[in-house]
Amino acid sequence: MLNEKHARGIEDRGLTVEKAADMGLYSGLRLRDGSIEADLDGNILCIPFFEGDAEVNTKYRWQQDGIRMFMQRKGAVKTVYNANVLLDDAILARLEEGLDSLIWTEGEFDTIAALECGYLTVISVPDGAPPARDNNGKLIAVPDDDRDIDPEDDDKFAFMARLMERIMRVKTHIIATDGDEPGGRLAKELVRRLGPAKCFWVEYPTDLVVPDKKKKGAMRACKDLNEVKKHLGEQAVRDVIDNAKPWPVKGLFRLSDYPEMEIPTMAEIGISKELDDKMKFYAGQFIVATGVPNVGKSTLINQAAVLLAKIHKWPCAIFSGEKAVKPFLANELMTAFLEKERKNWSFEDRKRAEAFVERYFRFIDYDDTAADVTMDVKFVLDRAATAVFRDGVKLLLIDPWNELEHNRPGNMSLTEYVGKAIKELKRFGKMFGCAVCVVAHPTKIAPDTVPGLYDISDSAHWANKADLGIVVHAEDPDSSARQVWIQKVRLKRIAGNTGCVNLSFDESTGLFQPHDF
Repeated sequence: MLNEKHARGIEDRGLTVEKAADMGLYSGLRLRDGSIEADLDGNILCIPFFEGDAEVNTKYRWQQDGIRMFMQRKGAVKTVYNANVLLDDAILARLEEGLDSLIWTEGEFDTIAALECGYLTVISVPDGAPPARDNNGKLIAVPDDDRDIDPEDDDKFAFMARLMERIMRVKTHIIATDGDEPGGRLAKELVRRLGPAKCFWVEYPTDLVVPDKKKKGAMRACKDLNEVKKHLGEQAVRDVIDNAKPWPVKGLFRLSDYPEMEIPTMAEIGISKELDDKMKFYAGQFIVATGVPNVGKSTLINQAAVLLAKIHKWPCAIFSGEKAVKPFLANELMTAFLEKERKNWSFEDRKRAEAFVERYFRFIDYDDTAADVTMDVKFVLDRAATAVFRDGVKLLLIDPWNELEHNRPGNMSLTEYVGKAIKELKRFGKMFGCAVCVVAHPTKIAPDTVPGLYDISDSAHWANKADLGIVVHAEDPDSSARQVWIQKVRLKRIAGNTGCVNLSFDESTGLFQPHDF
């Protein structure tokens, strides 16, 4: 039960006594032995932490000589506030499916504020935010990853370990910590433990509605959900949470993030039904494409990516090592979508094509703000994982393989290195249900020879590990005749068949078409 003083204090926060009582808050009194028990005459506000029906910890708040005092029950376990949302299997199933997001706050009253605004899956850290600055007043840098974290020596965030198995099953997290320096550090510390691909962050309103205790007569903006509810109302809280933004990840871009450039006339691509029937794509598939230079292997794969997006709604993430996103690659993708030359585009055509690429394509690229980035297999797969979580990407395209940075250990042979890299690519595809396609150059061969998968530079693993192996060839590069050899199909008849498809390349339109010879 809450006494009148504590009830009034809760109402002064813009919260209801009813919801506080539902969450088990009560008034308490310190006994002679130092323990605290429920007592309506007590001056201590007790905030219980439940797991099931058990009160596993309690936070105590009171004032002493005008100073706010805080304490937790001695020897109690550290867990999140409102932990029962994670312990309820039905609620966790919704979180796991992404039907709801888990909202993280910095304090219990922020959690109660969100609950009163209709959000069920909201929790708070038990100890507030860590300091944002060191003893010298410098901001404490927070790494982007968790490599420096020792689970055995992570005291400030040990509360996460208690429910980590359930926390990691949650598909998306909304980080709603305080909008100040300590809250910013807490947000970063949470994100690197949860994984940035799963995280979103909130932006608080800029309205100056809160009296600033540090500046007499001045007003400031809200810094947490409780203040937003008190000063701006429930709808403002819902706007803050519902408009949460993806946590920024370096190296993953949308088309609109690139500066505008003059777009030259580019070749357009198409694909025949015969070829579509010969090669089928599926989740987790590992595709290898090769061919001598200037016969159209990249053109064919880019066109396939557009068709998968256009027909089957497959979003795609692309690392394009040889072709700038704007204007070259963007032009090819838009041309493939419109299926006509750029000179014939109308203004409406261009807008439709840009909207299509913006919706279905993500680009893994160098970030100008991170000069020390190593564009290797790990970097690409980390960004692709983010694209899978955020945008449902179903196809990862690496074109070409040799443009990645390959830091092969000195004690590892080239064949071993390529085999290990392919294993990582295939593991990613299987784990995320994402087809992975690599365009790889063959070694130098006679001009009139059709290259094979075993002719790809560096390793026979390209042939052995591929689920689908594609070779684009032209017996006479000056003619319009093209051959697409399907040299490897792991799931024959289900995913296609080996053999050759004859196509014609129309120089005037830049399209692959059914053969006309």
